[in-house]
Amino acid sequence: MWVYILLGILVLLGTAIQGTIGFGLGTLATPIIALVKPELVPTVILFLAFFISSYMLYTNLRDKGGIDTQVIAISSACRIPGSLLAAWVLTRIDESGLQVFIAVAVILAMTLSSLGWSPGHSPTNTALAGVTSGFFGTITSIGGPPMALILKDFDPEKVRSTLAGTFVIGSAISMATLALTGAATAHQFLVAVAYLPLAAAGLAIARVWKRRVDTVALNRLVVAVSLAAAGMLLAVSVF
Repeated sequence: MWVYILLGILVLLGTAIQGTIGFGLGTLATPIIALVKPELVPTVILFLAFFISSYMLYTNLRDKGGIDTQVIAISSACRIPGSLLAAWVLTRIDESGLQVFIAVAVILAMTLSSLGWSPGHSPTNTALAGVTSGFFGTITSIGGPPMALILKDFDPEKVRSTLAGTFVIGSAISMATLALTGAATAHQFLVAVAYLPLAAAGLAIARVWKRRVDTVALNRLVVAVSLAAAGMLLAVSVF
């Protein structure tokens, strides 16, 4: 029972952080879930990410935030082969192998988020980011960093809308791929549905945090905790 209570806390805080600074649920919750309840990874976080991203896309478009449909179209199409490759890899690795992938994905995500450089969003870069996002998003539920990297030169409002759009479609592609290959189960989806009220509460908290919390300090805290969790997961999986 304590495991599911811990997961509930992670979903609530992770969603609140995600809604405040744009990331946090996957990088913070996934490595901890992989430690205590690995059979729920990646489906539960993917399902919640679909819900959260749908809400964020709606609010951004409602507030007339810009969106780049070309980036969404190219990255979504290229996400499919990445997701298929990830589904195949999941059939070839054990629990320890999955934990290694998750730890590496978190470390890469935190490294990319700290870079000031961006390769730009040319069609080629967008396609490569889509494939990479599809692979890591499907196998670990952490597929946002490659897309965020190529969009760093966008207006912040446009970044949020475009990323939300790619997450909505990308999460759906990943979940469909996992379901078709048998890697996602009905139990995993039921667990995810049970946590939807906490995700909704997290989004409500985020509306308050955006006005009152030092987002720079929160960003640094999330990076530090995520790296610590990833390091612990990597140590457990290897040793």
